[in-house]
Amino acid sequence: MNWDKYRGYIIATTVFLVLLIFYIASSVSSVNHAVRAFDESWQESADRNQDDTVNICAIPGYLELIREKAFLGAQVRMAASDSIGMLINVRDSVIQLLIKGLPVRTIRIDEYDLSPFFRRVNQEALSNMFSSTLTITSMDATFRKDPVTVKIAPKDTSEVKIDAKPDTTDFEAVFFTLNTDRNIRIYFEQQENKRVADRFARFFFDLKDKLVNAGRSVKAIAVMDKPPYVPYIKIWIPKAEAKIIYRAIPREGLIVLRQ
Repeated sequence: MNWDKYRGYIIATTVFLVLLIFYIASSVSSVNHAVRAFDESWQESADRNQDDTVNICAIPGYLELIREKAFLGAQVRMAASDSIGMLINVRDSVIQLLIKGLPVRTIRIDEYDLSPFFRRVNQEALSNMFSSTLTITSMDATFRKDPVTVKIAPKDTSEVKIDAKPDTTDFEAVFFTLNTDRNIRIYFEQQENKRVADRFARFFFDLKDKLVNAGRSVKAIAVMDKPPYVPYIKIWIPKAEAKIIYRAIPREGLIVLRQ
């Protein structure tokens, strides 16, 4: 076999595989780095005696108490706001829209997926972070947040028609992302996946997110830096409920998370 004929392909394939392995290794390393940085930051800020060798997190019931305290404290802070807030209770698979601390809508979570970051970090430090509300910094969706309806005014009262408000819930694919000030990204996806249009929307929504993350990672690797890592929460709920949540919450709304 004339290997010279395929030398270019072999070199290109080898370079691609090396870069792919390096990219995967760097991505895994970025998770470890994020966990270590989070824990070290907590240790430096925690007010405790460095000579104390007692692991209080190992005391039965201790973590449950500080989680409950964090959860209640965050709700009190959200109640001080006048706008609509969102409570995401992962443990009980419930989402609530709140006004002044009072629930105005409750939604069951069909399915969810948590980033490994939340299991690996110091749980006391995580509870401390969740004791405050998260603020939405940006959002992206497959549909409009504020729908616009254009109507032509009638010439006189004889042309006035009372039309029922059209329901486009079953025709729009509902996928959206919320970025927060705590570097946590929350994905909402519709549970329904029967229509071809919905499957295409899900594919391109995921593809867009992966391409953006890959682009950031490649830029970081090019300058010999660790790729950025953003802990995530993925939530699947009914399409109609997901649309209500996205259109109800303010662009800089508050979120309470319960792990």
